[in-house]
Amino acid sequence: MLRGPSGSGKSTLLAAISGVTDIPTGAVTVASQDIGALPVSKRDRFRADHMGLIFQVFNLVPWLSAVDNILLPCRFSKRRQGRIDGTLEDEAHRLMSSLGLDPKTLGHSKASALSVGQQQRVAAARALIGTPEIILADEPTSALDPEAKETFMHMLSQQAQSSGAALLMVSHDSGLDHHFDRVINITDLTQPGVSA
Repeated sequence: MLRGPSGSGKSTLLAAISGVTDIPTGAVTVASQDIGALPVSKRDRFRADHMGLIFQVFNLVPWLSAVDNILLPCRFSKRRQGRIDGTLEDEAHRLMSSLGLDPKTLGHSKASALSVGQQQRVAAARALIGTPEIILADEPTSALDPEAKETFMHMLSQQAQSSGAALLMVSHDSGLDHHFDRVINITDLTQPGVSA
């Protein structure tokens, strides 16, 4: 986990790692790929193939169903689609169930009709589908009460671990530290000899 106060650059760092923002060549390497050396279209492809993103505001498409939101990465990445055994919809249902959502009652509900907690879990399922190697999560628990945070983090950690994905989450909440093998304070990254 990468921890730091609001405004310290946590979200900016995630944007750099994911290639959402332009960065200089040689600044960020992910899975042996220099992100800054890729043109925009190849950064988009690399991100779709290798990374699952959970945004602070979830970024679900409000008029799409929960299942259709979960399946979006597979629409953009044949690599992630090819990692799924069975049908895409079955995998979306499996992820929903593993994250505490009933696919029969919520699978076809529009994202805009879901509660904040339900939207958050749909966003997590979208990040996890197709077993990307890296999950990047930007303050995904900021809108949740303490009990809901613990439940969500337990489920997210368990799913990332079972799929073999590395999970990098940014947060200012030190109460979530116990969910991670390593916690780095963003202010420590400017110290000599510290590497993430």
